[in-house]
Amino acid sequence: MSQPPITVPGYSIHGRLGKGGMAEVYLATEQALQRQVALKVLLHREDQAFTQRFIQEGHIVASLQHPSIITIYRIDQLADGRHFLAMEYLAGGDLAQYKGQRLEPARALRIVRQIASALALVHDRGLVHRDIKPGNILFRDDGTAVLTDFGVAKQLQLDSELTQSGIAVGSPAYSSPEQAQCQALDARSDIYSLGVILLEMLTGHNPFRGANYTQTLMNQLQLQPPPLPEPLGEWQWLLERMLAKDPEDRFADCHVLLASLDELQDAEQDHTRLSPALGPA
Repeated sequence: MSQPPITVPGYSIHGRLGKGGMAEVYLATEQALQRQVALKVLLHREDQAFTQRFIQEGHIVASLQHPSIITIYRIDQLADGRHFLAMEYLAGGDLAQYKGQRLEPARALRIVRQIASALALVHDRGLVHRDIKPGNILFRDDGTAVLTDFGVAKQLQLDSELTQSGIAVGSPAYSSPEQAQCQALDARSDIYSLGVILLEMLTGHNPFRGANYTQTLMNQLQLQPPPLPEPLGEWQWLLERMLAKDPEDRFADCHVLLASLDELQDAEQDHTRLSPALGPA
């Protein structure tokens, strides 16, 4: 980590963890409680629209108490006027670190279950995340998946602004067809994005990612999910429901998705219990 160029009263800055287009994240220790935190700091204070979105992110996440949603400790301003968020620090990295790798089905489904449970709360609060992707899924030391980065989350009743602006907010390789077309979004858009992640975890490949932005969006509109390898065939129906091009054909919400995941788990456990009895006498 490089030497940090900022000073935040009450925190000892250890170094920068990463930097994006609008904000950077530092590893720090909160001096009063002697706990490690991640400080997400805006790069500029002039962009009032983004500043408001940043503050909104803090308020949204602070209102959501769930083991698979990042915890916000504080929102405040630096001496130069830039805002920052103090969040829990998760040392397990993000899901993007496994890009190109196939995860064990049990682990992949456990991650999907944890994130779907978090999204059920998000959606019950009348919000849609709109940017479900591997880089926004972090891990605790015990392996628990945690949803983060609510910077483009939006209240469902306000999402018509997206259509009016004509800008597809999110990450194209994980965007739903309706998101690619700048249409109003609901919970089923997040379910589609989670389905892309599940497909990528099971196969090690995201077939919707094209050579460029336009091709990727076209793939989301036209490309059907490929058949899974035979050993993974029992999950094909789950993926097809999550990745249906028409939102009406997807799971109605994350509660229904979670119930289907429970059914899959129960069926697999029954199969495991019966398998020894099916062998030679």
